[in-house]
Amino acid sequence: MNQSSHFDTKHTRTLDDLRRNICMAQPGEDLVLHETALTAQYGMSRTPIRQILQRLAYERLVETRSGVGTVVVALQEAQRKRDTLTHKGILQAALLQDLPDLSIAQHSDILALGGIASMVGEDDRGLQYDVKSRLHGLLSGLIPDPILQDAFSASYWRMVRWHMHDLAVDATAATGRLRAFIERIAAYEARNSRDLVSRIVEGDSASL
Repeated sequence: MNQSSHFDTKHTRTLDDLRRNICMAQPGEDLVLHETALTAQYGMSRTPIRQILQRLAYERLVETRSGVGTVVVALQEAQRKRDTLTHKGILQAALLQDLPDLSIAQHSDILALGGIASMVGEDDRGLQYDVKSRLHGLLSGLIPDPILQDAFSASYWRMVRWHMHDLAVDATAATGRLRAFIERIAAYEARNSRDLVSRIVEGDSASL
């Protein structure tokens, strides 16, 4: 592996780890991300850490406050509808694209997610996050336009935070919505990416 590939892999792992920590945080939990601490924790210089924090800010997961540092953005119930409509609109825009055919591996992964979701428990916060994370990887790979793909990813992680928030507030309801959502898309009939995305758009907005 060359140095550039190693950097990209480490950068991605660090971004994924921080994003997971943010999404898994309990409602009302104050998280402050200090550059110095992060450079020591992940063995990276300030420049890549700042790039990662900028990406998280683009995803509206964190924000910089003068005199405080980088803090996790608190979810505001008044913003839920906006976040949901934005994400749904991006998915609808994706349907206007020339979506690629699903590969055998992608189809298998979707069916596997259906099996995992059927077994996920109300206390399986980590597993529920992983289901959402794996679905992100599948869906983002279907969007050919890089600008639209980037917008999808940013809005997607915001929706993941809403799910994890709801899971902390009412685990039974949130888990039920996740199971029904994954089962719905795993039962897509046409076996193509357009049918898959359409099922997501037409489903329960609370489960996006």
